[in-house]
Amino acid sequence: MKCVVRSTRYCVALLLVALGLSGAASALATTVIQSESDEREYRYLTLPNGLQLLLVSDPEADKAAAAVDVRVGSHQNEPGREGLAHFLEHMLFLGTKKYPDAGEYQRFINQHGGSHNAYTAAENTNYFFRIDPDYLEPAFDRFAQFFIAPLFDEDYVERERRAVHSEFTTNINQDARRTRDVYRELFNPEHPASRFTVGNVDTLADREDGAVRDDLVAFYERFYSAHLMSAVVLGRESLDDLEKLAVPRLREIKRRDVSLPERYPPLFPKDALPAMVRIEPRQETRTLSFLFPIPDDGRHYREKPVHYLAHMLGHEGEGSLLSLLRDLGWAEGIQAGRGLSSRNDGVFQLTVELTELGVRAQDQIQALVHYVIQRLDARGVREWRYRELQQLADIDFRFQERVDPMRTVSALANRLHRYAPEDVLYGDYQYARYNERLIKRFLSHLRPDNVLVSLVAPDLDTDRVSAFYETPYALGDVAREHPEIKLSVRRQLSFPEANDFIPQRLNVKAAPMLPASGAESDRPELIVDSERLRAWFQQDQTFRVPKAHLNMRLYSPRVASSVEGAAQARLFAELVMDDLNEFAYPAKLAGLDFSVEGTMRGLDIRIAGYSSRQGLLITRIAESIRQGEFASDRFDNVRTDLIRRLRNENQVTPYSVLAWQIPVLQFDPYHSNDALIGVLEGLDRQSFQQFANRLLHDARMEALFYGNLFRQEGVRLAAFAEHQLLGPRTGRSQVPGRVFKMKAVPEGQPALYRHRIDHPDHVALLYIQGLGNSLRDTAHMRLLQQIVQPAFYNELRTEKQLGYVVALWNMPLRDLQGKMFVIQSPDTPEAELIEEIEAFLKSQREHVLAGLVLNQQAMVRDLREPAQSLAEQSGRYWDSLVLGDVSFARRDQLADAVAAVTPESLLAYYEAVLLQPARRLWLTTDKFNPEAGFEEITDPAEFRRGLDALIFP
Repeated sequence: MKCVVRSTRYCVALLLVALGLSGAASALATTVIQSESDEREYRYLTLPNGLQLLLVSDPEADKAAAAVDVRVGSHQNEPGREGLAHFLEHMLFLGTKKYPDAGEYQRFINQHGGSHNAYTAAENTNYFFRIDPDYLEPAFDRFAQFFIAPLFDEDYVERERRAVHSEFTTNINQDARRTRDVYRELFNPEHPASRFTVGNVDTLADREDGAVRDDLVAFYERFYSAHLMSAVVLGRESLDDLEKLAVPRLREIKRRDVSLPERYPPLFPKDALPAMVRIEPRQETRTLSFLFPIPDDGRHYREKPVHYLAHMLGHEGEGSLLSLLRDLGWAEGIQAGRGLSSRNDGVFQLTVELTELGVRAQDQIQALVHYVIQRLDARGVREWRYRELQQLADIDFRFQERVDPMRTVSALANRLHRYAPEDVLYGDYQYARYNERLIKRFLSHLRPDNVLVSLVAPDLDTDRVSAFYETPYALGDVAREHPEIKLSVRRQLSFPEANDFIPQRLNVKAAPMLPASGAESDRPELIVDSERLRAWFQQDQTFRVPKAHLNMRLYSPRVASSVEGAAQARLFAELVMDDLNEFAYPAKLAGLDFSVEGTMRGLDIRIAGYSSRQGLLITRIAESIRQGEFASDRFDNVRTDLIRRLRNENQVTPYSVLAWQIPVLQFDPYHSNDALIGVLEGLDRQSFQQFANRLLHDARMEALFYGNLFRQEGVRLAAFAEHQLLGPRTGRSQVPGRVFKMKAVPEGQPALYRHRIDHPDHVALLYIQGLGNSLRDTAHMRLLQQIVQPAFYNELRTEKQLGYVVALWNMPLRDLQGKMFVIQSPDTPEAELIEEIEAFLKSQREHVLAGLVLNQQAMVRDLREPAQSLAEQSGRYWDSLVLGDVSFARRDQLADAVAAVTPESLLAYYEAVLLQPARRLWLTTDKFNPEAGFEEITDPAEFRRGLDALIFP
């Protein structure tokens, strides 16, 4: 039974647990608060073994999904066995008593159009999957066995131990992990947050007093108890059928005699605060963070006192702390909110992203932060501001859109541990009552004598190195006295005024009159078709939410013609976003998001959210773009920050850096980060201003307006965009794009491109391209990926343990399909990785047809599924336009092409593409010294000159 109560804030579904179905679940009625836009049905159960279960019936779901959240995480690791909870998460996938094959679960999920994953956090471990709806029951049967009878096979224990170590080394240069490693050493050693969480070969090694497998089994048998678990199952079935599917399996999970501590020792040792730590990063990062230990606020989720403080201190609008720091040239960004957390404590963290000048002014910034906190206590805690947050949250809850089912079940399973069952959907949005005393109680912990100040910046003086990530740092006292803040500076600070962007008109616009034929188009129509503008429009009649998505792509000859143009377009977009930040920040809070991004051919402009105030925002965006004039100090700071971020992109995980080189080699126009940096470093403001003044000259535009709009509004938007964003004609021609095709000479050698990366791991990445860009090519390439992917992972990751990162990913360049086979390993040299991938591709020829029918059916179903939200549908329409598909029928046509694949055509395609060495492009780090057998690329431009190209406008 579903009893719906409508209001402006929420509707309530009264879901009664059916009696007599299994006798296994609590028969008490539970009221689940759900949004009036949510058409799903929910049922909450508590099983006799204590497991919490939420069933979600969604007849329109494109995928079924399930998740289990275990209220046990890395904080339950014993000292000396750091990483054990994370190691256990890895092991549960590798065979159970009922399904002993270690690769069977992943293979089954992939064959039926699904995916899966898991994560280990401080206080919980979360497992989840999605699959084609018809296969929920067999998938869930395999999934449930993880928590009933896992094998912990000794062979895989040793192999997966190396995989955990590989995961540790893969991320060893990530500054977030390196900084956290320092914090661990400053925490109270009695607190579990002081322990290493990931694990490595040392912490997970066998010892004289016990093997790691024994400790693994003991951890599982101690903590993996049903009463510490919550599960969510989402499918197309009715609630009764979902209950019959889930309950018999979940009630087999044992309830064990274990309880978890309600409290931990203090997070910091006595008298350790205040203190200051200076940390040297790997990347070019500069931040000043304030970590205030606070009590757990979880039981106050209905009032959200910490959210209120984060909103006030992290505000970016006019008069904010960030606004002042930007004007002073000291900062570029700010974040505030709960940082590290456990079941009974945590920290409130405020982080300022500094400029180089800001590092030198960090004493003054500390003074300003504490001054703003004092003012918040004196003048900033006001009921009207809380009511505004409440209003915004209620609107978002009322008009929330569907998200991916796997994300949904994973999040809900976790929330069942944090919220009362009736609030599992509403808890994130709930602002139940204004409680000034409660807000000020949490605010009282944000004191100068109760803070760890953390400065992260290059070239700091350090005298220590952290244990696991070898992070240089120094610990010292925080300044007891701060510089006095001038009155003129204090006057620039103020708390947010009322938000003018809160949508007032939330009506869904009436459907248009049907044409004389009586047929209603289910695809966008072309409303403007001129030489320089093509604009498409559709009024949404499916999702019925007061939102719209506006997408505009501006093509500029001055951008596409050179690396100088591309670099300046990137900077121009950053300056526009910077210029609009204070004005538009309230709009983002009110559910109206936007972006202006520089591309290799021009600008992308996107606005998404509540449609009632989009006109005001687009007018301001167009004004900033058209004027193209920016203050000198903002030009310098934004340019410097962009250069820094481009440099940092060159220092992320090695396989990601190598993947970014593929379009540099295969696409035009496309430029490397190093090339963009070279332009930006030598760019002066006068030259840039000349570029900005001409950016819109000779430009053309593609636009799509979709959502809660009338056709007349779409026509007006198109006219506005054409008038404001298309500059005069000067006779300069548009520059076409080109995708380069791999050589098709059978006797040729594979190409090799080596790229310098500062990381200890070895990486081999193989890029293989389809024969062409037809739908037939796309169908064969996508099917081959889906069939081969689980085998590639199982053989080279699970069985051979070559590295933590073993993956087969999609890498299309426009409509020309490409695939990346990737291995990143801490100890296997590139030459061996290449040999292993080569051997795998040869061995798979005999197996490629085994999964054809199942994978073919799953892919066709997936392509034919309708979009689940306004955002997803908008994305599909825009992707079609980008690829030149003005019929918006590509998904259906591709489904037909997939269905038409035969065993003979698939095997022939495998041999022509995956078994031809000349069609291969290998990418490695410069640690690899190749012998004969490769055509090494030393000049990307010269390499491209020898290739044929597909040209697009």
